Amino acid sequence: MREFSEDIARYKSKGSKGRVLWLNPAVWCIACYRLGNWLHVARPFVPIRIPLKVVSFLATKFCVVFMEMDIDAQASIGGGLYIAHIGGVHINPGAVIGRDCDVAHRVTIGASAMGRQGMPTLGDNVYIGTGAVLIGKIRVGSGAKIAANTLVMTNVPEGATVMGVPGRIVMRAAKTTPVRPPAAVETIDAK
Repeated sequence: MREFSEDIARYKSKGSKGRVLWLNPAVWCIACYRLGNWLHVARPFVPIRIPLKVVSFLATKFCVVFMEMDIDAQASIGGGLYIAHIGGVHINPGAVIGRDCDVAHRVTIGASAMGRQGMPTLGDNVYIGTGAVLIGKIRVGSGAKIAANTLVMTNVPEGATVMGVPGRIVMRAAKTTPVRPPAAVETIDAK
């Protein structure tokens, strides 16, 4: 449950505190995912697991039906997940999402219907804009940004910005060049 405390810390760093934080439906959905994922991964002792599975099932169905938020408990999501708005977020079971990622509303991360097997893998600090769709066995590098209403079906390098249907790289991360120390300067004493 360390990841959920990282999620809450991320919301607090963006200005959500107190009642505003705990009445945020996106936080509820993340909490439902974290509980379901913990039950799936940790498999606690049966007398604890069975009642919590019932609670998790009902809470997850509430999120799916009333908030259109379907984050499968079998997905692997790092801590610091931030979902700005509820509605239309669908993350399939095999998806892997890194730490400190931002997901807007109406986002789908899942399987391709075109016969390609596999699920997306996202690095850390990835931003996914409203209405974006990431499908198939693709890799999105750390620090990448997916623009609103973008269809991503191919790999995205680290730090790149992708836009369009199908998604095309419109900007790449600036290459950092190592800074060399200045050469020693000889001074000549004038006599």
